Amino acid sequence: MSHSFNWKAFIYSISNNWVVPVIGNDLSMVRLPKNEFMASGMANVFKDSAIDEGDLIRINLYNYLAYKLWDLFGSGEAPSAYTLNKVVLQLQKQNVLENDINNAIKSVITKLRDDEIFLDPYRMLARIPGFDTILTVNLDNFMERAFEAEGLHINESINSSIPLPAIDQDKRSDKALPRIFNLMGNIRGYNYAVTEEQSLEYLYMLQNATDTMIKELFEAIRDKAILLIGCSFPDWFMRFFIRIIAKEPYKGGIKTKYVACDRTLQDIELSYFLQNNAIKIIRIGTHSTLGPGEDKVYRNSIEFIDALNAEWFGQTSVTRNQARFKEKLFLSYSWDDKAVVERLKNEFEKHGVQVFFDDDELKTGDRFNEVIKKYIKDCDYFLPIISNNAIQDKSRYVYAKEWRTAIVLNDYKDESYLRPYIIDDTPPTDARIPEEIRNINIEKVTVSNELEAVVRRFIAENKLTAIEA
Repeated sequence: MSHSFNWKAFIYSISNNWVVPVIGNDLSMVRLPKNEFMASGMANVFKDSAIDEGDLIRINLYNYLAYKLWDLFGSGEAPSAYTLNKVVLQLQKQNVLENDINNAIKSVITKLRDDEIFLDPYRMLARIPGFDTILTVNLDNFMERAFEAEGLHINESINSSIPLPAIDQDKRSDKALPRIFNLMGNIRGYNYAVTEEQSLEYLYMLQNATDTMIKELFEAIRDKAILLIGCSFPDWFMRFFIRIIAKEPYKGGIKTKYVACDRTLQDIELSYFLQNNAIKIIRIGTHSTLGPGEDKVYRNSIEFIDALNAEWFGQTSVTRNQARFKEKLFLSYSWDDKAVVERLKNEFEKHGVQVFFDDDELKTGDRFNEVIKKYIKDCDYFLPIISNNAIQDKSRYVYAKEWRTAIVLNDYKDESYLRPYIIDDTPPTDARIPEEIRNINIEKVTVSNELEAVVRRFIAENKLTAIEA
């Protein structure tokens, strides 16, 4: 089975906001002074998984929480498997109240300073503007702290919560800013899942999809690929989680599902199930020998994020810190004109304008109905790119599907959202151009034009709304 990973296509999908990352516990690491670590009981329990950083030791937050909870509340012999789930279950058997456990967890995490948290992977993810919706299954607030550390504005996090409601039912998100959905709750919210049993209840709530937060969540990720990073779930939980969050069957679905999780390939049964049910597994933590054409093996999911960050900035210089605008454009073009139109698309993105640019050569009816139609409906401006290639045959996809749909939708808008451009010598009065588009002022753009001037003029004339950094 081939494990070849197409980085170019992956980065392109992210740049078009087509990928939703799901952040897991494996990314949450804390740093302790080495002498403190060695003097504690943690040295014996977590020595093999700790990372030596000179004067500091880096260990997983959830291992740290397990130790701190047992040190605070536990009596007698500690659980043989020193995990947060097993420690909490043992403490509950010793009649430690759930509220006391939750308060202790919240206190430990809240008191952590930024320099005591290994925020690097979260900050790398925060810098990538293609991730406009981020899901987490963590109870910590490291993703939010990463945005704060980067000086970036986001919507207030949306936190699942049992039994209290997740969010104010009247609260509305700013769609121009990133949204974080904490699927298992969060220490900044009302409640959160600590044990596997509690996580199962949150998963059940997701499946029912009755909460306002969950409805908003599934609307936000409806047509997007799913990328699991650092989510080392048990086998049974991983299977259910992917099925529920994707909201479609494993086989026959349209969403791409990526798994970049630290222990997936070590679980032979889970790995076999996922690889044979349309899941793209990124090779992490395996020592198997690579075959011809197979990808690099990453030591852990954090190393994969390092690679993702390098690939992103190797292919694009776009960050969240640059000037950006709320409005989204749809570039509708003939595949024969891709090279020219892609230059225009790159110039818009360079100036902070979000662009939908369908790079899929297979212009099928199913893809149109499932993906494209939604973007035509939701975009703020629809740019039909006129050329002889685009108008020579009225039955061609771009003409018959995309342009006709946009023309119909345009009639229902208060102001026209059509902004046509001609990129060759086609006259703007050519009868092959739909009449509804001919009646609009059509700007001519050629390769020799200053595309920067074209984009700047578009931003100014349409008074695009800047997003404050």
